[in-house]
Amino acid sequence: MTNMTDEQYGIPADGHARIKNVCQFIEEYATAMLSAGATTSRIEHCVERISKRYGIISDLSLLPSRILLTVWDKNHTHNYSLVGHTHKNGINLQTVTSLSRLSFLDIPLETACGQMKAIIATPRMNKWIVILLTALANLSFCRLFDGDWYAMGVVFAATIIGNVYKNFMIEKHCDIRFTTIVAAYISAIVGSSCFIFGFGGTPQTALGASVLWLVPGIRFINAICDMTNGHYVVSQSRMTDAVITTICLSLGLCLALLTLDIQWK
Repeated sequence: MTNMTDEQYGIPADGHARIKNVCQFIEEYATAMLSAGATTSRIEHCVERISKRYGIISDLSLLPSRILLTVWDKNHTHNYSLVGHTHKNGINLQTVTSLSRLSFLDIPLETACGQMKAIIATPRMNKWIVILLTALANLSFCRLFDGDWYAMGVVFAATIIGNVYKNFMIEKHCDIRFTTIVAAYISAIVGSSCFIFGFGGTPQTALGASVLWLVPGIRFINAICDMTNGHYVVSQSRMTDAVITTICLSLGLCLALLTLDIQWK
């Protein structure tokens, strides 16, 4: 992402310099949105609102890891172009929501830039809270598929243990695909407890639901939304990424079944 100083955020009297500063703001804004996992349609609508607010015309092209932006004044006498590079920090819906709200505010450019920097710098939710909420959500999925109380308890434990290992490997900068395989393998091993110890009457549900927390649902949804919006390159990239993640979690589940010699029925 482009680094901008506070002086760049001001709007000088010169028209071209003003166009340049607005372009820099929109470039960083759109790059942050795309990096956080926003859909292409949301990014376009937000950029359009910002462009109208500051009286400019913007031409935005979105690619999987780049944005191409050209900004014009209304008379098409001055323009400025930038290329933004996305960063891989994972999907962050809190950032997407906050940046979307920012596009509705009628505030000076300097204020908007300050708020955007504060939003981008906002730390993520505490990882232990995320792990707990993820485990509760996965437990609910288990119950949705008629899992009994034993199965629900095993799924809860499998999700927490697998998530802890996943976060540890991510902090060690391990490859995300290998990390997904290991996390799915560990979760499936714990999820097979009902098979091994004869707990409850729904061991299949416990084992199947133990890896559901790894399913990249948001990426699948975003890929479909991008496809319907006509951004086929971004859609294909996100769909491919989601499919690879699904294959990795399936591989981890299969390795667990082979390790414990469990016959799936």
